[in-house]
Amino acid sequence: MFKVKSKLMRQGLVVIILPLVLEVVFMCLLAYFLIMAQFEIEEKIQSKKIVATATSIVARVIDSQLISMMYNAQKIPLLDVRFNKDKELSLQATAELQSLCADSQPRVELAEQIAQSVEATYRRLGRVFKEEVEDNAPLSSFTSTAAQTQKTYAQMTQVFSTTDRLLAREQQLQSELQGRERYFKNNVREAIIWGVILNVLVTIILAIYFAKNITRRLAVVLKNTERLQSRQPLDKAIGGDDELSHLDSVFHATADDLTEVDRQRKHLVSLVKEELSEPLRQVQYSLHNLSHGVYGKLSEKAETRLTLAARDTDRIVRLIDDLLSIETMEGGAFDLNVQQTSSSELIESAIGSIKDMADRYDVRIEVLDPVVTFSADKDRVIQVIINFLSNAIKFSPKQAKIRVEVIRSEQVVEFRIIDQGRGIPKDKLEQIFEPFQQVETKDQTDRGGTGLGLPISKTIVEQHGGTIGVESRLGEGSTFWFCIPLQ
Repeated sequence: MFKVKSKLMRQGLVVIILPLVLEVVFMCLLAYFLIMAQFEIEEKIQSKKIVATATSIVARVIDSQLISMMYNAQKIPLLDVRFNKDKELSLQATAELQSLCADSQPRVELAEQIAQSVEATYRRLGRVFKEEVEDNAPLSSFTSTAAQTQKTYAQMTQVFSTTDRLLAREQQLQSELQGRERYFKNNVREAIIWGVILNVLVTIILAIYFAKNITRRLAVVLKNTERLQSRQPLDKAIGGDDELSHLDSVFHATADDLTEVDRQRKHLVSLVKEELSEPLRQVQYSLHNLSHGVYGKLSEKAETRLTLAARDTDRIVRLIDDLLSIETMEGGAFDLNVQQTSSSELIESAIGSIKDMADRYDVRIEVLDPVVTFSADKDRVIQVIINFLSNAIKFSPKQAKIRVEVIRSEQVVEFRIIDQGRGIPKDKLEQIFEPFQQVETKDQTDRGGTGLGLPISKTIVEQHGGTIGVESRLGEGSTFWFCIPLQ
């Protein structure tokens, strides 16, 4: 036997099956009342046929009696033919009447009595045409006494009295059938009305139940999904023992695990910052001093080794700084220290920070700045400009020129850093803004990149409500740009 394991599916089946069952019950009840009403109608039709047949028998018997009286009085030719025709039709009608009354014993008895009375009447009347009765016989011989009068009347009206009893019975039966027919018609009408009302009520109740018990709980699960994605505290568990409750419990368990992961991550970041970053900066400072001969002249081999060590230390420190920047952003959201600044202030600070790097790579920087004043987090925007400039310097040939342009529109200020480097393939233009992505794998070692500068820059710009992008042609150079809203 098929078994539904899903509880949600079972609840959905209840919503579908229960109204369907009510519909089936309603249709069965309606069919019963219609069948009973049809049965009563058929009974009524049967009764009317009986009445019509019995009435036709009486009419023909009366007609036959008149014909026999006229023939007895005048001996008019062809009346006997008419009499025989009426007799034949009357006998056929009595046979039809017996057939119609065959389904009820009281009817059968009355039909047999009518048939016998008709036969007796036609036997008696038939004597007139066989000259068994004297011509112009006086009526006194039939009515000289009360007994004779009563007997003669009984013989003349036997068919009528028996037919009257049958008609009276059928009239009473038709009255009863009319009442029952009205009863079943009323029941049909009430069944339709109450069936529709009950079905609508059940559908509404089930819809409300489904909306409250399923839709509301599903809304909580969806809300918890959004809260989990944004690392917000989840709403209280919905409870229950169906698929929704299991899914919600998974969300809560995941949220608990993420909370623990965040705690461990923060502990690790704190450990890196305190136990690794600061000592490395001291080592970096010492290595640079040694490589530049601050503590005394070194041999060429020692100077080469110290230069390589200082370069590797610089790369590790940059990587740690980028990782700490990502941690500070808390997954793409961080506090901005917004204040009034100008494009010239930001560019001068950024160029001052990478001047030594530009001299080392023998790269010249030009600035086209109309000096635009706007509000932003200066340190963060300077960080973006430094990231763009450092990438441009690293990937530009010696004696190349890097141009910094500032363009103001009605709503935004746009910074553009244009280099003469190797360019970026089209399939990499969007990829380079993802964490740990490089145009070429060897760039991480050859150029000292971490793959985090551009993703961090993108987060900073978008946090300001701006946009960021790059335009590039292989072998001709690249233009990195970002826009900050003036308001």
